[in-house]
Amino acid sequence: MPRVLCRRYHTAFLTDGCWSPLRPSVFFTVKMDGTLDVWDFLFKQNDPTLSLKVCDEALYSLRVQDNGRFLSCGSQLGTATLLEISPGLCTLQRNEKALATAMFERETKREKILEARHREMRLKERSRSEQSKEEEGKEVHGEESAEDLIAQAEKEFFDTVEAELKKREKEEEKNEEKDVCEEKDG
Repeated sequence: MPRVLCRRYHTAFLTDGCWSPLRPSVFFTVKMDGTLDVWDFLFKQNDPTLSLKVCDEALYSLRVQDNGRFLSCGSQLGTATLLEISPGLCTLQRNEKALATAMFERETKREKILEARHREMRLKERSRSEQSKEEEGKEVHGEESAEDLIAQAEKEFFDTVEAELKKREKEEEKNEEKDVCEEKDG
């Protein structure tokens, strides 16, 4: 499943979360340190829009009323807290559904592209490691030792030098013939 939003590391674990029943871009989380976080990813994606210390004990449950106006939190010791949500966080904004859908689609595509790149890099690394294993296997089995490779490289080098020398000799001969022809004509 693609990861669209990622929360920064925090020493207090998340214990519960839920979406706003009215606003598709708003969700709520509670943590072990007694904090309620309100997230509006159209406003901020990396940090909560609002953090509220509800109590000094761990919060374990969270529920939002169907009309989105009230939220209740339950603590480790059984304390229930009822909070009224501000109108800005429970009133559907203009174009919010379209914007939220577009953001999810964009982030899903981005995640798929990143997964494909990661898969491609793993395949390249695997083929490199297989290739190096084959080369090591050749050396171990004696098919091509280091001495053989050096000898082959030296032979190729000297063959190239010899071919270059022959090429230069032919060019010099042509230039001498040209000079002789020019002297006869002149």
